[in-house]
Amino acid sequence: MKHTVVAYFSCIRCRSAVALNDGYELGVGRTAQEVITGELACTGCPSRYPIENGVPCFLDAQISSAADLRTGRSFAMAWKEFSRLDERYRQQFFDWIFPVDGDFFRDKVVLEGGCGKGRHAKIVSECGARQVFAVDIGAAVEVAFENVGHLPGVNIVQADIGNLPFGRIFDFAFSLGVLHHMESPVWGFRCLVDKLKPDGAIVAWVYGRENNWWLIRIVNPIRLALTSKFPIAVLKVLSGILAVPVFLGSRLIAKPWKALRNAHPWLPALYYEDYLSYIARFDFVELHHIVFDHLVAPVANYVAEDYFRAWFAECELDQPVIRWHNKNSWTGFASFKPDELKSMAERVQQQAPATMARNFDGRG
Repeated sequence: MKHTVVAYFSCIRCRSAVALNDGYELGVGRTAQEVITGELACTGCPSRYPIENGVPCFLDAQISSAADLRTGRSFAMAWKEFSRLDERYRQQFFDWIFPVDGDFFRDKVVLEGGCGKGRHAKIVSECGARQVFAVDIGAAVEVAFENVGHLPGVNIVQADIGNLPFGRIFDFAFSLGVLHHMESPVWGFRCLVDKLKPDGAIVAWVYGRENNWWLIRIVNPIRLALTSKFPIAVLKVLSGILAVPVFLGSRLIAKPWKALRNAHPWLPALYYEDYLSYIARFDFVELHHIVFDHLVAPVANYVAEDYFRAWFAECELDQPVIRWHNKNSWTGFASFKPDELKSMAERVQQQAPATMARNFDGRG
């Protein structure tokens, strides 16, 4: 944690400001600007928040959902097993958050809800954000700090999305692949919106309910009953075995078939063709990680379009820009600035006019 950002935090119990106590220790080398160990003290109540290994911890297990804490522990193990960063994440990130682009981040104060190993915080920093606060409920923050905590403007924070240590200070918030793993995804979304400035904006990406019948009816029951309870070593071997047909199928069947269909549109589409051809760009290690993620999570919610739209409506975010991403998930953008929202909607319509009946129909 950079000592210059203390003023951004607030107490999770009384919402007062916090102060950095004397006696803290700075890092060396690339972490020379980071508070490695220390303590933040609330100015309005007796609460204290430790800083360990460069990460402030604003977590209260008595307040947070037991299910969310368990999920955080499970995914922390996943990120520790698959901790590498990959340049291909950059394109994936912008595909997820489209219509937002890199220029949108410039000089903004940004909140990431669920940072994992820090791959997105790195990209946001490189895009010129003034500050990015990357939050995770579990020990994944250790991996994130090791990977990206030293980067300009990046601050890794251990906290619960449902009880964040901030006021309404953010220009932009985003959460990619995290809210659907919360006990109450809509509550997590509302808590992120609650930290936006009056003219702020938000993007969320979640698993879709549509077109994912095999995950809901087959994988989900197996995951709940068995694989989410397996020892990590066993699950890593099992997911590696299952990743082999995914890897081969995406590269040898889905990708070439989609290319063939682009040349001959009369050919029938394969089930899950869009997603499988998309992930064909990744190597086996990344696909192993994807399969591992689907088997390790204690909680996974598959979100229907109407339910996703209702999240925005509950937060008084009118006319969100909703996209059906790879025909198996939903991305939603909304802004409290009407002109910005209109501009983003036009960008989506220009990008894929033939699919707008499904991706964006302006219903809000």
